[in-house]
Amino acid sequence: MKEEKILKEKEQERFYQKLVQEVTKDFETRQKERLALERQWELNMNFLAGNQYVGVNSAGDLTEQNSNFYWQKKEVFNHIAPIIETRLAKFSRISPVISVRPKTDDDKDVAGATLAENLVSSVIERPDVISAVQSAVWWSETCGTGFYKVIWNNDAGELVATVDGKEVFEGDVEITAVSPFEIFPSSLYAENLADCESIIHAKAVKVKDVFEKYGVNLEGHSVDIYSLSKVKKSHGEKEEKGLLEDSVIVIEKYEKPTKAYPKGRLITVAGDKLLYYGELPYQNGKNKKYAYPFIKQISQKNSGSFFGVSIIERLIPVQRAFNAVKNRKHEFLNRLSMGVMMVEDGSIDVDDLAEEGLSPGKILVYRQGSKAPEVLTNMEMPADFADEEDKLTSEFVTISGVADVSSASNNAKLSSGTALEILVEQDNSRLVVTAEIIRNSYLEIARQVIRLYSQFMASIRALKIKTEQSKTQIIYLNKYSVNSDDVYLENENELLYTDSRKKEMIFKLFSSGILADKDGEIRTTTKEKILSLLGYKDLDYQKGISRLHEEKAQIENEKMFKAQVIPDDIDNHQIHIDEHTRYYLSEFEQLEQTKKQRIIEHINKHQQILNLQKTNQGEN
Repeated sequence: MKEEKILKEKEQERFYQKLVQEVTKDFETRQKERLALERQWELNMNFLAGNQYVGVNSAGDLTEQNSNFYWQKKEVFNHIAPIIETRLAKFSRISPVISVRPKTDDDKDVAGATLAENLVSSVIERPDVISAVQSAVWWSETCGTGFYKVIWNNDAGELVATVDGKEVFEGDVEITAVSPFEIFPSSLYAENLADCESIIHAKAVKVKDVFEKYGVNLEGHSVDIYSLSKVKKSHGEKEEKGLLEDSVIVIEKYEKPTKAYPKGRLITVAGDKLLYYGELPYQNGKNKKYAYPFIKQISQKNSGSFFGVSIIERLIPVQRAFNAVKNRKHEFLNRLSMGVMMVEDGSIDVDDLAEEGLSPGKILVYRQGSKAPEVLTNMEMPADFADEEDKLTSEFVTISGVADVSSASNNAKLSSGTALEILVEQDNSRLVVTAEIIRNSYLEIARQVIRLYSQFMASIRALKIKTEQSKTQIIYLNKYSVNSDDVYLENENELLYTDSRKKEMIFKLFSSGILADKDGEIRTTTKEKILSLLGYKDLDYQKGISRLHEEKAQIENEKMFKAQVIPDDIDNHQIHIDEHTRYYLSEFEQLEQTKKQRIIEHINKHQQILNLQKTNQGEN
């Protein structure tokens, strides 16, 4: 028995060693296949940062491009940075309202869908998730692709107990942005994550963090966080940007479910050690299937490729040409201002003139009998410089889809605010496709959040939500109450339907009289909602009283299961009639005959009081 156990252990150890070698070799192969893409991403990042005199040489390395002559200017006139900043600012407006469809029309499923909506909203509104979204959008705009990693963190959430001196937490969803430098698909030509047989997530991690998480001691190195390779440093050399000291490369290989492994596999390797081997941990696929915990977000689609394309790639040639034109223009201006001297050979001290130039009041001494030095005249700035500069500036707008509609030159061409609004819409329409991709990423985040909570939520959880009156309300849920992941976006694309357009439409509806009732009056509840949509909720003199009347009527609906309810004198009877009628019609098939009768009698009493009030007002 003992010998069999030893043999099994040795066999298992050989299997693990082979697994480590296979994963490491697979990772190195994928690194080489993707090298050209990484160089392009690095080039994009350099141009965005203003380091625009770099290029990729024949060996595939980034190199600094030197001037042909010592006097040639190499100034940078960065148009790429403001374009990306403008795009990011517009995408920051995206704030999707995510709703959940219930599985059935059963009351429990409807209530569960509402709980799922509140759960998703509470997660998406967290500061760390907002930061992750901003970071992923930045990566997608800079490199063409950004990723989200949605996992369950057992050490997050509220503290629930302390067992043997160790704190136990309720656990929570963790959403982080992942750089494209860290994601290696099994195929660079698979357009979707689901089409890849496996995904490798490689990352530079401090050895102390590896030990804390996996309990394995490893030897640390200097690791380049972009190329994910070890960097040898000579003694006394300063730490370079992009290097992580005392670290190792942790390789997580996610394999999708197959016949051999129905729940997929997760293999984690660092150095020559196996850190983890087991099934995929998350049932975050459709119908509770095991899937990758990643969400891909691109800027521009690149057909037949896993990674997307950044707008910076299209702008780089224009930026190079623009820098060249501006620098040659400034060199010419220098010639005009400083002058170009013609001197006879040996007539003056040329070295002195080259060193000091033509300073004001300078005395030029030339050899007697030789021709006097003279300044070249009739030098004028060619019109081609200005024409080419204007053409390149317009090309930035054409390629990027971002125009400065607020500039004085554009305003001079516009005759009205409507024309300006049309120009803004046209500007935004170029960004709609990318904006829709970001909105769809929110949907996938919502699906995975719901699926992880339904998988890992161990007990009843308290959730704080904010009501329409900005009041904090606590609701309770468990893994069984959140049973639907059929999510959809309730609001329109923010770049197509801006806040100004919404407000303009509200004013048009108000002016047309559509919002008024049959008597030509606008109800109090409608007024409250209009002020809230316009952003002037504080101007509502009733301070949300109408909503409080609605809530009171909803409570009365529940009370009428047991007994009849008498209307109060302070009730807004019209609001109560509307709310009771809505409830009666929506729950008609589920209501017992006794409760139906109570609701009808209650509505009639409200109507009688309302009619009496109208009669008294007419007499007065």
